[in-house]
Amino acid sequence: MVSASKHPNITLFTYSDIIGFSGIPGNYNVKICKNPRYIDEKKCTGCGLCTTKCPITVPNEFNRCIGERNAIYIPFSQAVPKIALIEKSICIECKNCQKICPAEAIDFEQVSEYVDLKVGAVIIATGWDEYPIMKNNEYKYGIYPDVITQIELERILSPVGPTGGHLYRISDGKPPKTLAMIQCVGSRSLKGNPYCSGVCCNVALKNAQLLKQEYPDMDIAIFYIDMRTWDKGNEEYYRKAREAGIMMIRGKVGDIRVDPDTLKIKVTADSTLTNDFITMNTDLVVLSTGMVPSKNTAQIVETLGLSKDINGFLTEVHGCLKPQETNNFGIYICGCAAGPKNIPYSVSTALAAASKVSTLLSKDTITQELIIAEVNETLCIGCHRCEKLCNYKAIKVNGENIAEVDDLKCKGCGVCVSSCPARAIDLKYYRDKQIIEEIKGICSTELEYKEEYIESIELIWKKIEALAPHQT
Repeated sequence: MVSASKHPNITLFTYSDIIGFSGIPGNYNVKICKNPRYIDEKKCTGCGLCTTKCPITVPNEFNRCIGERNAIYIPFSQAVPKIALIEKSICIECKNCQKICPAEAIDFEQVSEYVDLKVGAVIIATGWDEYPIMKNNEYKYGIYPDVITQIELERILSPVGPTGGHLYRISDGKPPKTLAMIQCVGSRSLKGNPYCSGVCCNVALKNAQLLKQEYPDMDIAIFYIDMRTWDKGNEEYYRKAREAGIMMIRGKVGDIRVDPDTLKIKVTADSTLTNDFITMNTDLVVLSTGMVPSKNTAQIVETLGLSKDINGFLTEVHGCLKPQETNNFGIYICGCAAGPKNIPYSVSTALAAASKVSTLLSKDTITQELIIAEVNETLCIGCHRCEKLCNYKAIKVNGENIAEVDDLKCKGCGVCVSSCPARAIDLKYYRDKQIIEEIKGICSTELEYKEEYIESIELIWKKIEALAPHQT
């Protein structure tokens, strides 16, 4: 991140939104809104002195609401750029931060700034969000304080986290002696997401091993449906975790309850391997929640005119042949914007997207296949059917109720041709009239040698006339 911020050819727009997008591949117009930080970015040194005098505290979102932050804060210790930010909605404008700032960087009068850019291509890497478990309180999350998620455990185990890397129970602050991890929370479920998030099993194994290294006497059990350690070296990692004494229990957890006297959490599960009910009293329960599209994905879809799948992730042209390309030529996707991925997979898709952009922008001109759709304006009835069915968003019905084709977006697939009820659309070089003339030529040649085919050819010709009377 630091290297990216210092690169002479990279401009970072943080705390900003894309509010406008137009143009064609190689010449896109992007409008960016830089939201006010109420901090002068050129003056702020990231010393953090302003945060020490702020009287307002709220839960720290970066630490998953474990611990607090101030109304003026630096999002996290490795933030790039390392600049403070004021949340104006909770700030009481006591101006203590302004008085103590040695760089005089506080500016309460700052307003939104708008920037217009011209770019040749776009890569979308909007990432992912954690499955919103709070909506349905699965496994009493949000009710029992000692039921946390893997992301919260990650922040607790971080040396710069809210506990300095040490594990404590949320309820009483005591170190837990037993811990249970529950997999597939919000994933592979009709109540949540039907898909597998792909990384939850490995995250659980990693955190379990870290805990075993720090607390060798801790009893750790992982309740799973299927342990999916599919990437290179991960199966060996799974075996190492078993050898370290981490219990693997194949079964779905049915219920968890807290004993009011001991405050231990009673976990009940049905083991599918032994066909027995298993009960475990544990101090802490960690839920491995799945991945969902980031909250800004829907806005990106709307702004850039892209498409998304049933789960809300951005869709590619073809999962195998064109996994980074979207329906809009010049716009590419990578990482978890297109679906759940681990770090190596995300890196490889990012490299692939960068390669696609390099290929596009390294040329002075864009080569476009000329086999594209064309509209006969005298026949078009403006029914919008072609516009709705076009996978590449290449057809729009204009104000005069006539369909128009974007030559750069059209891929010549022919869906619009076959769907038009007025037969107002043709493919260049494959027009109905051309095909009919070819058939006529073939038929006339055959007639010279095979008189017996006359009746069948006349019948074929009558069918062609019935299908396209305006072309004959």
